[in-house]
Amino acid sequence: MRFVTPFDAWRAGLDLARLGIEAQGVIWLRGLGAAGAWNTPFDEGWRAMREKPGAFAEALGRATEAAIRGQGAAQVVSAAVDPLARHARDNRTRLEERGRRRWQA
Repeated sequence: MRFVTPFDAWRAGLDLARLGIEAQGVIWLRGLGAAGAWNTPFDEGWRAMREKPGAFAEALGRATEAAIRGQGAAQVVSAAVDPLARHARDNRTRLEERGRRRWQA
């Protein structure tokens, strides 16, 4: 089993912070879309629920793989957080590209 160095713990903390920032960006954009201020697809609410099981299954698989390989706790956390942050980043960029809603006069 690999021991956790301070740098590994620091990296895991940064990975968790990145996930939190990306998730808050997605929540903010989806909230703006629900309020009518952001251009979101009509099924965005359903998409938010549909994507979670796949993302968490991938995160569980990556964490399990890291644990079986004997990596330390910080590496297991980073392995689990990486796919979640990637999915959140992809959602954020997809929603940002749609831009704000333009109301016609």
